[in-house]
Amino acid sequence: MDPVSSRHLKLGDELNGTVVKHAGGSRFVVTSQQVPRGWDVELHATDPEAIQLGSHTTFWVGRITPVKGQVLVYNGDFGRLPISAKMGARYLAAVQGLLGEAELTGETLGDARAMVARLGTQNQADWLTVWRLLSEPGPGDIKALLAAIDALRAARKEAPDTLPELLAEVQQAFGATLRNAAQRLLRILDRLRED
Repeated sequence: MDPVSSRHLKLGDELNGTVVKHAGGSRFVVTSQQVPRGWDVELHATDPEAIQLGSHTTFWVGRITPVKGQVLVYNGDFGRLPISAKMGARYLAAVQGLLGEAELTGETLGDARAMVARLGTQNQADWLTVWRLLSEPGPGDIKALLAAIDALRAARKEAPDTLPELLAEVQQAFGATLRNAAQRLLRILDRLRED
């Protein structure tokens, strides 16, 4: 077996490659020896005008689709920026709400949903950082957590008496991940206050 094909890429990994072709808009075809042979690498550039064909650059992995043999890479830091103090406080309130350690309001549920949804849409400045904060969940776990949050939001409006049972189910399924995220957020916020 080719040693490169046994390499397991994950989101956020740095990948060296050469830009070989413009694919329209902000998309470019990249070649890289760090992906399995036969796989396609596509760059979604933050500043397409700055990309030069033939340039050898380091990118970071934003999406991996093994079934299609595709890797999407980005340049720049959008997507992997640190969590801001404002968003850190909102994320912490959302996570603590899901853990039953703070009031579960419409706002905290909305923030919890937005926090998890950005992992799929990848359209926020800190989505990769949030993915790592939530212990690098797979697509199935992301969908399950979103569904659980949606169920909590619906119950809060339509059947508040079912909320404690649903919250207990969320804590059973995701409690360890959420507690870990809360501890990390507290450390992040402490560091931000010190700066």
